[in-house]
Amino acid sequence: MKITPLDIQQQQFKRTIRGFDIYEVDAFLNLVAGEFEELLRENNRLKEDLKKREQELSVLKSQEESIKSSLLSIQSITDNVKLNARKEADLIIAEAKLQSKKIISDAQAEMDELRRQCTGLRSQRMQIEASIRSVIQSHLNLLEAEGRMEEQIETENNILQEKIR
Repeated sequence: MKITPLDIQQQQFKRTIRGFDIYEVDAFLNLVAGEFEELLRENNRLKEDLKKREQELSVLKSQEESIKSSLLSIQSITDNVKLNARKEADLIIAEAKLQSKKIISDAQAEMDELRRQCTGLRSQRMQIEASIRSVIQSHLNLLEAEGRMEEQIETENNILQEKIR
């Protein structure tokens, strides 16, 4: 059973012949009741204060959990961004390597084609030179044959002219 300040104030004692001074007992009981009432108020105030602090603590714990969760999410997102950036960088590097290989391959093919064309042009030049030499040689032969024919005609003319004379 809880004792309240009112219980203390209304407490009645049996009277005996040699009992205590009633006024002193009443004054003391009033003093105790006042102190007790003050202690109860203080206790209630402290309970309310404790209740508020517990609510604040609960809110703070909730916020702390939220912050922890947010930090974990941010860490996860950061890790994902780093991983994606690494993957993207690897893809860019791989693509650049493929592109450089293709450029080198294309340049090699173009160089091979140019070499083939140069070889073809040399061959054509040699054929043209041979053809020109052949034409020149045939013209020389014709000129020589013409020269011989002219000599023969001249010789025959000389012989004819001697016969005619």
